[in-house]
Amino acid sequence: MNQPAGVFLITLQAVEPPATAPLTVLAFALAATVDEATATAKAELASFGWIEIQALRTGELMDEAALPADFRDAVANARRYGCGLIIYDEP
Repeated sequence: MNQPAGVFLITLQAVEPPATAPLTVLAFALAATVDEATATAKAELASFGWIEIQALRTGELMDEAALPADFRDAVANARRYGCGLIIYDEP
């Protein structure tokens, strides 16, 4: 039996070339498992040319209403397209 998909929050660090310092990225991924969510988030960043991608933490969202308002668009993108990203411009 397949598990139903949920939205996971993955905290990553990655480098956007030509930069050399990693940036923090929050990824919201629609997936059935933690491993699937992590793979989706890493693949999304890699598709934009990011390198040295490392997942630091992953957890399933249990209460979307508790999220800050500025995260809601990324969650909506995850539900619609499979992944939504928030990239912090400071390391």
